[in-house]
Amino acid sequence: MSKSAREVLIHRAPLPGAATKDGFDAVLSRLPAAAEIVAILAKTSGDGGPKDTSRAEFVAAASALVAKRQAGAPAFVVSGGVEGTTAPHALIVARAPARKSPGKALAVGAAIGPEMDLALAGTAAQIEFARDAAIAALREGGFASPRDIHFVQIKGPAPAKYDGPAEAAIGRARAATVLGTMVALGELTLAQARHVLAKRDLAVWTSRVSVSSAAEFPCHEVIAFGHAQGWSGPLRIAHGALADPLDLPAVAKVLAKLGLAATPQLSKGDRARLVTCLAKSGPPPDGRLRGVDVALTADPTQSPLRRIRGGLGSLIAAATGEPQVFVSGGAEHQGPPGGGVFAAIARKR
Repeated sequence: MSKSAREVLIHRAPLPGAATKDGFDAVLSRLPAAAEIVAILAKTSGDGGPKDTSRAEFVAAASALVAKRQAGAPAFVVSGGVEGTTAPHALIVARAPARKSPGKALAVGAAIGPEMDLALAGTAAQIEFARDAAIAALREGGFASPRDIHFVQIKGPAPAKYDGPAEAAIGRARAATVLGTMVALGELTLAQARHVLAKRDLAVWTSRVSVSSAAEFPCHEVIAFGHAQGWSGPLRIAHGALADPLDLPAVAKVLAKLGLAATPQLSKGDRARLVTCLAKSGPPPDGRLRGVDVALTADPTQSPLRRIRGGLGSLIAAATGEPQVFVSGGAEHQGPPGGGVFAAIARKR
């Protein structure tokens, strides 16, 4: 598709099951014939852990449906776990010829990097894989500058084998991927990113990147959202950092940038303008939330990430009145330690 005049289309589909076809296929059928699906984000109903099969099942089912309408494969970012009041759903991100004269509007770029040896996950080598994939996504979206980027959503590889807790190994893979993306965004040099990874310095963070990692995805699949010239349409994006999973004022501030008033909850009209919310958070390093021990490890059968996802997802759902929230756990370098990142996309008034 020509890059001279494009418009981003985002449609949301319910996913009552991991590999459901009905709702997803119905949304695909509503896309214009000229639309190109460039990315798909999804929250599936599995537990989000290393053995969660719902992610791969959804990718297989969705890929087969998309292949019926286009040759090119979209980038996938699929995260398991819909705890609390959040609901499983998919976001179909497409591009179509502009219906109005282009100016500066929501733009999207997507890229799928080369396969990476999973033994490199969490190492300095992964920083460069992630950097290159992110640069490709920015270039593919026609962004003139990394400053135009508001949010980068990535699915990256995680180790297939590890010594010690699985979540620690997966977290290090997330960290390497975030740091590589920060290099692509001009927030760090490659040398700085390597140093931060080696020192595990979580005081270095960004408010523009969200990363999920799993061993069943050997490539870095990158989706970059921002505002760029040459694009048309009513969609706009805003983002910000969360101090912790209870940071409702930060959520409301991001929504306000889009003219949406969470006072305390979006009105029916504002909710109709809201397209999606994307969020990431992780457990506080010391296990305390606003000075209180929240006993995240008291139940060994449940990952602390699931509890954080449930809490933050429910907070955003309460603020917006929308339970279909894309919220992911594990936030190394994604917002301040114990905090996270939040972005929202909405239609102009």
